[in-house]
Amino acid sequence: MMARRGGSLLQGQKGAYSNIRLPAVLPIGFTGHRRLPDEAASRAVLHEFLRAYKASTPAIVYGVSSAAAGGDLLFAESCLELGIPLRILLPMPAEEFRDDFDPEGWSRAQGVMVRAISVEVTGEGGDRPERYYECGIRTVQQSRLLVALWDGEDARGRGGTAEIVDFADKVGRPVVCFHSQTGARRDLHADRMARLLDDPELDFLNRLPDAGVPPPSGPGLRLARAWFDKIDANANHFAPRSRKLATVPVTWTAAAALFSGVAARAPGATLWMGLSAAMGVVAAVLPSLLRLDHWQRLWARTRTAAEVCRSMIALWPTPGDYDLIGPEAIPELSGVLLSLNFLHSSDAARSEVSLEEFRKEYSEKRLQNQIDYFDGKSAESERDGNRFRLLTWTSSGLALLVAAWWFSGRLDPAGLHHHAAARWIPLLISALFQVATVAGAMVVIRDCDRRQRRFRELELWLSNWKPQFEALHTLRSVLEIAARIERALLVELLEWRSLMRHAKLPRK
Repeated sequence: MMARRGGSLLQGQKGAYSNIRLPAVLPIGFTGHRRLPDEAASRAVLHEFLRAYKASTPAIVYGVSSAAAGGDLLFAESCLELGIPLRILLPMPAEEFRDDFDPEGWSRAQGVMVRAISVEVTGEGGDRPERYYECGIRTVQQSRLLVALWDGEDARGRGGTAEIVDFADKVGRPVVCFHSQTGARRDLHADRMARLLDDPELDFLNRLPDAGVPPPSGPGLRLARAWFDKIDANANHFAPRSRKLATVPVTWTAAAALFSGVAARAPGATLWMGLSAAMGVVAAVLPSLLRLDHWQRLWARTRTAAEVCRSMIALWPTPGDYDLIGPEAIPELSGVLLSLNFLHSSDAARSEVSLEEFRKEYSEKRLQNQIDYFDGKSAESERDGNRFRLLTWTSSGLALLVAAWWFSGRLDPAGLHHHAAARWIPLLISALFQVATVAGAMVVIRDCDRRQRRFRELELWLSNWKPQFEALHTLRSVLEIAARIERALLVELLEWRSLMRHAKLPRK
């Protein structure tokens, strides 16, 4: 039943178009010299490259750059001239950053920052070269392609263009290098450029059916919420049937053993042995027939994407961008993370709420909901474990009592030997022990004890953070706690995802 339902859902999406899709995005980062021999020529090279890339790329292209004098400003201005969205990364707060400009240059930098979709400060502490270096590294990390305006010489200090290009090269990021004097182009990792937009996970998630979710009325948060609702609905469809399905082979194996016992005592032994053998074969092939591994992986994929999206939506109205979890933790979701971050940065309708509004909304609708969820799940796992243990002990106890009664001599063995019911008493004992074995296996298969303890632990963590969160009175401190909570929830998600994808369930 499960395979047919899930199969029809996936077959229904094949070749169909979903109205709720995250946009594919291509962030292009930049690094370059501050002093250029021919600024007009460098501007022309960058402008033409960006124009051609925008025209030939089906994804949304956006720029990621600092607003430093020289190459950074040329790149940023070229993006804006071509209508390419721009994210600005500053190595330090604007009031410190302006010390590196003359009045004309600072006016240009301000114009760029005003028109950018987001401005983020990356450096904290350290001297100025270190902050520029950190800003350059963050630019590489937030990009899929790096453009460099570089003379090919070694860096003259920390944070120089050569160091940023070297870092990008070592992490395998495709780099397009334009010589700052001649304009000659040289590509690093050119073989990867053709695959920049290859994102099978985002394609898979986007193609999933809309599941009755109405199309969003606009971009930004509306699209993110609609996409979350769609993925959440699909995750619920694939939902935790894997543990329940895994109990079926265990049950059938126990039933096969029981029928084998019946064959030794009932007329028509051949028929009963045939049924026993058939059930044993079915138990062996059931994991493949039920496709346990397949459904487990589908659930893990969709639920992980849904929860990552939920965390980002929870912090949507706050200022800044929050890389709550990086692509190195879930590489296949890098496209989803980039797309959601872009929607957040470019959300023109986003209005930053006040501290009190955010604290009240987050505490009631996110934090308390999660506390209640973990409390309920912990209690549910405890009830399941207790129920199966009670069945185990009850069945085992009854089996022992019947066995003791049988062997105690209270019944006359000579009389029972010829009594029809007497032949079934050993089978009854065996059946009770089989029930106890299956019930005990359910505690392990459903992971009742670990889940109960883990859910309770998470509930206690969040309960301890809640008074801290509600007692703070500055936006920065409140956001730090909120980000810590979201990271804790995502770490739990990664642990759960790993267990789901690599659990000791029968494989295909």
